[in-house]
Amino acid sequence: MSVAVAQQNDLSDFKPSDYSGLQLPPLSLLFENAKKSSTVEFFNVRKEEQESMLKTEKRRWMEYFRGTGSYQYGKTGVLSYSENNLSLFQYSDIEQSYYNAGVTVSVPLSDIFDRKNKVRRQQLAVQAMQLEADRWLDEQKLRIIEAYTSAEQYLSLLKIKIEALALADAQYKLAESDFVNGKISAHELNIQKGFQASARSDYEQNRAFLNKALLQLEVLSETEIINK
Repeated sequence: MSVAVAQQNDLSDFKPSDYSGLQLPPLSLLFENAKKSSTVEFFNVRKEEQESMLKTEKRRWMEYFRGTGSYQYGKTGVLSYSENNLSLFQYSDIEQSYYNAGVTVSVPLSDIFDRKNKVRRQQLAVQAMQLEADRWLDEQKLRIIEAYTSAEQYLSLLKIKIEALALADAQYKLAESDFVNGKISAHELNIQKGFQASARSDYEQNRAFLNKALLQLEVLSETEIINK
C-alpha cells in the first residue's frame, strides 16, 4: 500500500463512536502482507537477475568450443595441357559432393584457473541479494511492531479519553442548566467549561497519535486497517 492509498483513508472526520469497533489485525497477517511491498518486489527482481547471470556463467564453458564445416556439391572437370600447349578440358558427368566438419577448442588459461571462482562469486551475489531482502524485511517487521504497539496503546487510551470527554460534556450541560436556574455562579460554570476543554484536548491529542500510528501501520504492512 502506497502513501497515497493510505491517505485516502481520511481520519479527520472520524467520530469517537467510529473508533469503538476498530480492531487491529494479527501481527502474523501484517508480516505476511509486508512481503507484497514494492521494495521486496525490487529485491526479487534483482535476485532473478543474479540467478540468470549465474546460469550464464555456468554455461560459459560452451564458448571454448568452435565448430567448423563446409559442404560442396556438383560435377567436376579437369583442365590439362597437351604437348602442343593446347588446353583440354575433360568434363565428368558424375555428380559429387564433399563435406568436412571439425571442432576447435580454445580455453584461456585464466578461465581454467579462475572458472570455479567466477561461478562461486556469482553464487555469493545471489545469496547476498537474498540476505539483503531478508534483512530489510526483518527491519520492516520491527517498524511494524513499533507502530502496532503504539496503535494498541493509543487505542486503549482513546476509550478512556472518550469516556472522560462524554462525562465532561454531560457535567457541563448540567452546569449550564444550573447556571440558568441560578444554582451556580458564572465562575463555577467556567470551571466546568475548563474541565470540558481539557477533556477534549486530551481526546484530540490521543486521537492524533492513534491516527498517525494507524496510517504508519497501513503503509508499512501493505494492509488496509482503516475502512470507513
